[in-house]
Amino acid sequence: MFNQSLEAVFLQHDQLLKGYQQYWQFSPFQQHVLPWDNNPLLENLQALSLQEIEALEQQPEQAALHFSEHFPELSTCLAEWQLAPKNAAKLATPFWLTNGIKGRKAEQIQAFSEQLQGENLAILEWCAGKGHLGRLISFHHHLPVTSLEWQATLCESGEQQAKQLKLPQQFHHCDVLEPQAQRYLQSQQHAVALHACGELHLQLLRLAAQHKPQKLSICPCCYHLINGEHYAPLSDLAQQTKLRLSKTDLRLAVAQSVTSGQRVQTLRQRELHWRLSYQCLREELTQQAHYQSLPSIAKQWFSKNATFKDFVEWACQQHQISAPAELDEQRYLEKGQQRHLLVRRLELVQQLFRPIMERWLLLDRCLFLQQQGYQVRLVELFPFKTSPRNVLIQAQLG
Repeated sequence: MFNQSLEAVFLQHDQLLKGYQQYWQFSPFQQHVLPWDNNPLLENLQALSLQEIEALEQQPEQAALHFSEHFPELSTCLAEWQLAPKNAAKLATPFWLTNGIKGRKAEQIQAFSEQLQGENLAILEWCAGKGHLGRLISFHHHLPVTSLEWQATLCESGEQQAKQLKLPQQFHHCDVLEPQAQRYLQSQQHAVALHACGELHLQLLRLAAQHKPQKLSICPCCYHLINGEHYAPLSDLAQQTKLRLSKTDLRLAVAQSVTSGQRVQTLRQRELHWRLSYQCLREELTQQAHYQSLPSIAKQWFSKNATFKDFVEWACQQHQISAPAELDEQRYLEKGQQRHLLVRRLELVQQLFRPIMERWLLLDRCLFLQQQGYQVRLVELFPFKTSPRNVLIQAQLG
């Protein structure tokens, strides 16, 4: 898979994150100017037009190339990342088996199931939802599947579909974070998890270290959804690092999405613009320069029919301050536009290190499994456009 050991690859990523820490470990929304004492980089960023920024945001590889003179080790690290080839054999799936499953989800479970060709172990599906993955695996490979899911209604729906299709798939209403979950793990078993968030897939790894299922196939997601405020590394090597990662830092690993449509992206940029425009107003009203976050809000606020004035009134209520009786909307929207442009420039640099952060986290999981006696490999499960979380960890007791 790699020309070097997993330990060496991890250390390469660890050293890079530590060496360039000032360029990724910060909050763009807290900045009022570009914060680095690096004149060539600052000149490069200032010279970019909005159109050029937008193009680089959508093409991470081009962005890495554009800034390669400022971060030469980064380019080398990105180029050397090599994943194991995925199983190329296609499996036939009748249309009625994936009926009602959204296109990208159907592609994901299809690719996952194809990686299990030749399997003869019983399957444990972790955080199953309606059991789409387990159902497809059971159909393709004629295997019994035990599906764990904490939402009872999803269990009932999945159980119904399995019965209709006469597939050996059993559902258990179970919170995998509770001790009872471990009774479902067995040694002669293949545990699978597709996009189980943060603490959920970490729990599977921790329990696997105790109960040693023969195989694991895990496609992690949402690394920042953990119980603690800071990440607790799994492997011995990651525990020795000087990096201390907060939930905010972990969000960097999943910050990029290329799967949303143009309308969603437009609304997101308008939302950021309005939030930052309001921030400029809030700073004047309160004489406090630090960024203060606002709760999530329905995207309809940022449609063409909504107004910035309405948003300001809502935001002031959230922060318990009085909205101005007369609001110079244009003035604050212009100030917010400048702040928005600054944030996008900052994020453009920060995003260069997104894949490095995600790989660091993936490698920590791989090294942990190696310590438990597993042989591990990483596979690119499906294209990035299908889902940015597209790396599968495959582990087998050797």
